[in-house]
Amino acid sequence: MASTVSVANTGAFSQLSSRDFKSVFFDEYKRTGEEYKEVANMTTMDGAYQREGEMVGLGAMQEVGEGQPLPYDMMIQGNEKTIYPTKFKLAMAITEEMWDDDQKGHIKKAFQELGKSAALTKELKFWDIFNSGFVTTRRTGIDGAALFASHTLFGTGTSYSNYAATAGSLNMTSLQAAMNRFEAVQNDRGIIIPMKPKKLIVPYQLRFEAEKLLGSQYNAENANMQVNTVGNKGLSWMVGHYLSSSTAWFLVGDKSDHDLRFITRKPLALKSFDDPSTGNAIFYATMRIQTTFVRWRGTDGNAGA
Repeated sequence: MASTVSVANTGAFSQLSSRDFKSVFFDEYKRTGEEYKEVANMTTMDGAYQREGEMVGLGAMQEVGEGQPLPYDMMIQGNEKTIYPTKFKLAMAITEEMWDDDQKGHIKKAFQELGKSAALTKELKFWDIFNSGFVTTRRTGIDGAALFASHTLFGTGTSYSNYAATAGSLNMTSLQAAMNRFEAVQNDRGIIIPMKPKKLIVPYQLRFEAEKLLGSQYNAENANMQVNTVGNKGLSWMVGHYLSSSTAWFLVGDKSDHDLRFITRKPLALKSFDDPSTGNAIFYATMRIQTTFVRWRGTDGNAGA
């Protein structure tokens, strides 16, 4: 939440301008690394918007009898989607007196704090792809559906779901079901695509369960020393600290297989100027980005129990 103090002045930050305080503790705690980059496809945009379409190729060949004419098929054009960048800005105003009288140097960390704010914004916006992935109110794919939904295959009219219709806890059975859904995914002609999940993404509350499922030689849910059948499938796991649900969990494939994007239209810029009428120092940050997806394949979601 933004501060209610519009201008940093000596009255609002009396601890910094007073010599009576030996120290003033500031928010110097470590932040998480750039978690979104572990999953996101990082791309750029060079215009006010970006339009994308889709096509699907041919199906299987058809049997014909002797002397029968050639059967014809045709590639099919599908849907389209337009992507627009969103602008983000934040500023700090500091009076000349506050700048001069800051005894601890904290108020001079304006650029540092604006950089932290931008880093947090990037994480929140990317991980919202997952947090809002079961509804259409925040973003939709090229087919007009949520990321995790029953998707209509435009070449066949049938549908394919990349989510657990009955949400459930993360366990051996539910993880196996998700991996099976992932590997049975089809293109818009209904042709099976050889995709495999590569990363299990969980909130920190499920990290022990994830480690148990993928790090054990034996099935931790079976007392008969049964071999762990999911731990040897090349599936790694990570904690997403910006996931809003404590029970939802997700699978994603290689970055080449999924379309979860972090798009930069204008990189983060940190600027400053002095207001000539007041002498206040103005520090501000601005960037134009978008986090979205066009295609849904290469992902699977479970809303958790």
